[in-house]
Amino acid sequence: MSEATWLAYVRKPFMAALLVALGGFASLAVARAQVFPDRNIRIVAPAAAGGALDLISRILAQKASELLGRTVLVDNKPGANMIIGMDSIAKANPDGYNLLLVSSSAITVNPYVFQRMPLDPAHDLAPILTTTITPYALLLNPGVPARTVADFIAYLKANPGKLNHASNSAATMLVSELFKALAGVDYVDINYRGASHAINDTIGGQAQFCFVDLGSASTAIKGGTLIPLALTTPDQFEYYPGIPVFVKQGLPTYSVMGRTILAAPGNTPPDIVEALNRLFRNVLASPDVGERLRGMGQIIGGGAPAETVDILRAEAAQWETLVRERHIHFDP
Repeated sequence: MSEATWLAYVRKPFMAALLVALGGFASLAVARAQVFPDRNIRIVAPAAAGGALDLISRILAQKASELLGRTVLVDNKPGANMIIGMDSIAKANPDGYNLLLVSSSAITVNPYVFQRMPLDPAHDLAPILTTTITPYALLLNPGVPARTVADFIAYLKANPGKLNHASNSAATMLVSELFKALAGVDYVDINYRGASHAINDTIGGQAQFCFVDLGSASTAIKGGTLIPLALTTPDQFEYYPGIPVFVKQGLPTYSVMGRTILAAPGNTPPDIVEALNRLFRNVLASPDVGERLRGMGQIIGGGAPAETVDILRAEAAQWETLVRERHIHFDP
């Protein structure tokens, strides 16, 4: 028997066995996706209760529970600019029952501004979909003598380093840094564990203003406890048409949008990620969910996992440039 004939003789049963094995694995993946989920799901919200991330998590969890007939619970794990909650999911069982709802900035900003992190978000988390999109709002304590962006910038320039900004995440710190750079102003950044804490201290006067995502800002805006000076949208925002935007208030390049991302541990099987993507796209398509999220100033997200990965890559590139140019580093 020639070498070529011998190789063909050996390869034929081997390839047949391999195809059978691959077919078996494919069937197993399909079967697993069909029965998933067969128990309760946990969503970690790495922020304090009461903020937008917490509220969005609970809205999505409630509707997912209704659609599945199983409990989807929210587990708040705030701290260290969302790193504590992110790390808990990065190290969780990748079976689809441990999920994370996180601000996109925690994935795209934290790796550039913190010297040491216990996880690499780009590899240790698997994006499922973009859930919401929203701008940031600049909220003033009523005691600040400014009612336009131009007046506020003038007031900051007249009082360099004297005002306190209540920050609540690496993202709002960078939103603040970008404002400082474009407006040519200086003030003190004080970091809080969550948007609700930052807002409360701005209301109380410990800080004079804060940048927060519009979802977290909506209660203070509607209640009149803080003054919404401007939004970071590229155009007038349809959900809050009465609030000016920075791009039309003397800062034409100041436009930033925040996102919330649903993710799983990085090595979660692709078929489970796809099943979760289908589930939460149905959640976001529910009219009552859409109404509640839009009431918080949120644009409804969606899309395939790969689309969210592309969005995160582009956002990371934007923030990396700012961090490098401003030499920004934080301690978690």
